[in-house]
Amino acid sequence: MQTQTLNKNYLIKIFFKMVKIIEKPQELKIEEIGKKYPKQWVTVDITEKDNYGFPEKGKVLIQGSSIDLMVDKIKSLKGDLYTFYTGSIDDKAE
Repeated sequence: MQTQTLNKNYLIKIFFKMVKIIEKPQELKIEEIGKKYPKQWVTVDITEKDNYGFPEKGKVLIQGSSIDLMVDKIKSLKGDLYTFYTGSIDDKAE
């Protein structure tokens, strides 16, 4: 029983290291988000779009290294959201 508690606490700590909820998000351009959160998944509340309707600026609400761990948090959010990976899909391309 004690081992299960230790494992659960360990997993919770890992989760919070892998997924971070941004407490006071600042508005950034999409390209700035990529620089500030390299090789991370981010969910952005879009604050401005370009003439074609593509996100131009937004506030990062969640960032993490695993999209799988972020899905439940993303589902609980409201707004004009945009989730994307800031790194290269093919690591060799970098």
